[in-house]
Amino acid sequence: MAANIERLIKEIKSLSPTEKIELARRLDEEAIFSNQSWYWTPEWQAAEKEADEDIAAGRVHRFKNVNDALKFLHEQAE
Repeated sequence: MAANIERLIKEIKSLSPTEKIELARRLDEEAIFSNQSWYWTPEWQAAEKEADEDIAAGRVHRFKNVNDALKFLHEQAE
């Protein structure tokens, strides 16, 4: 595997600047699988940030089972 990496590095170094830009562009496009692109939308990332902030601030609840979680949610809705 290391030999393959070294070969790839050598090939990349031999590319022209234009080819390197094209390679970078294509790698960037392929880095996100189409079935996972929703995760990287601004809306989803904003929700992830909000969730991280809630966790950091201790605004989370842990439940031993689903029934306890549902009971909590019903109580909050009242």
